[in-house]
Amino acid sequence: GGGAALNHAPPAALVAGSLSPRAAVALRRRRPFRRRLGGGGGGVVTAASKSASSLEAQAQARAQQQSHERTDPRLLLLIRTLFLFYYASLGALLPYLPVYYHSLGHGGSAIGLLGAVKPLTTFLVAPLWGLLSDRGADPGHRMRVLQFAFLTGLGGQLSAVLRDDVTYLACAVLVAATFNAPVKSLLDSLVMDKLSEEDKGNYGKLRLWGQLGFGLGSSGVGVLLSRAGVTGGAPVPAPSFGPAPASDGSASAAAPAVVAALSSLMSKVREIVRDLSGYELAFLAHGLLSVPAFLCMKAFQRFDDADGGGSSNGNGGLKKEDDKRAQTSKGGKAAGGKAAKSKGKGKGASHILHGLRLLLSNDDALLFFFLVFVVGTSSGIIENFAYVRMREVGGTGREMGLSRLVSSAAGAPMFWYSGPLTRALGADRVLVLSLLSYVVRFFIYAAMKNPLQGLPAEALRGVTFAAFWSTGTVYAHRISPTGMGATMLMFLNAMYGGLGQSLGAIIGGKLQSRFGTTQAFVYSGCFDLAFVTMVVAYLARRGSSGFRDPRP
Repeated sequence: GGGAALNHAPPAALVAGSLSPRAAVALRRRRPFRRRLGGGGGGVVTAASKSASSLEAQAQARAQQQSHERTDPRLLLLIRTLFLFYYASLGALLPYLPVYYHSLGHGGSAIGLLGAVKPLTTFLVAPLWGLLSDRGADPGHRMRVLQFAFLTGLGGQLSAVLRDDVTYLACAVLVAATFNAPVKSLLDSLVMDKLSEEDKGNYGKLRLWGQLGFGLGSSGVGVLLSRAGVTGGAPVPAPSFGPAPASDGSASAAAPAVVAALSSLMSKVREIVRDLSGYELAFLAHGLLSVPAFLCMKAFQRFDDADGGGSSNGNGGLKKEDDKRAQTSKGGKAAGGKAAKSKGKGKGASHILHGLRLLLSNDDALLFFFLVFVVGTSSGIIENFAYVRMREVGGTGREMGLSRLVSSAAGAPMFWYSGPLTRALGADRVLVLSLLSYVVRFFIYAAMKNPLQGLPAEALRGVTFAAFWSTGTVYAHRISPTGMGATMLMFLNAMYGGLGQSLGAIIGGKLQSRFGTTQAFVYSGCFDLAFVTMVVAYLARRGSSGFRDPRP
């Protein structure tokens, strides 16, 4: 009768006859899912595993799709502008610091000591800045660290103009170096993270704007110093702003406090500029060019906030969706997500130590950073004493600015083609060629009789530095373990601009004090030549490596 009918009735009919309408609808929605899995508790587990596999496949498909997409053109324009002004501010001051110290009457040992403070401090504190930057869970954390370090370092750098004794200068350089240590690496890390996969290989095309900015800043200051008659430490008449503009009665009546404040500010600015002399004008140019650089950082942060901290090639939303689905598939809904986040913070230190162990077990990475260190040592000698040598043969601010302009112009094409060059040669060969260029530059500086004879060495500097830095940045970013991108780039900067350049400055100062600038360059060139010979022999004997296709 009725019982038999119910026993043979389909599940839907049974549900309709024995459950409430709402419960029946809910069961209808679930039963097809369970029927496909074969029913039972094991079916539920199978469904969860299939769902997770499906989500992983979708995430991989999205990642592959994102790799073929391009970075937002507005962001690319902002990155170019940021590189242009930031490196222009550096070019306006850094090349003239050793000559500024020399103009104050300090000898080679003091110049070497002051030149070593910054890179040595960078070596010590840059990894700490990297750990601090990578441990922040907030997407805007690194940008806030960057802006704080940039402004504080700028204040320390400008304070070096206040006194001329070695002790004070060393303290000012120490403060500036401590806070400037993470700036370049954080810039590179933020830029690399925001680029699409295709554009990451073309990082050099963006970085060349920094090279051009450095050349324009240094050459512009060189022209300013030359027109002001700077050949040594002689005072330079500061440019006149003219009389203070008179304000009409209506403006004074409308805003007397504003007019008075502006007049007072302009008077103080004129007094400060009048007190500047010699190479102190380079400090003024450095401060002025830092303003648009900081504004670009703020614009970059707004762009990052609008994108939600994701990829800037238009896929930030997809990344967030993938992360949310991944948490859901693992049982991480709202409470689960918070627990995972808290657990991630608790394991931050162990994650970093695990990443460092992976790095130390990578033979290619160890060789790479050792070569970077040697390149940095050679750079520390040249960057601190090349312009001192130029001044010895009659060079002025005009020749120094021209030299940097030639260097930047020569390096721009190499930044553009650095990606294909690295893929063709590998990072190890690019670094060896960079060391060979230092050999040639050392001998050119040692043999020159007038400032213009150093231009070939400056052109060679631009070409090799462009290839070296683009290759090093991309390689270090690609071998970095997950979540350690900023740390790895700061380690690169610490080995090159930290330990390497500090040791080079000290060695160069000792050699220059004992043997003179010419012999210091000759001895340095001979050492690099012998070292390159040994490295080439080692690489030839070693055979294959992972320098062309690096992996974490």
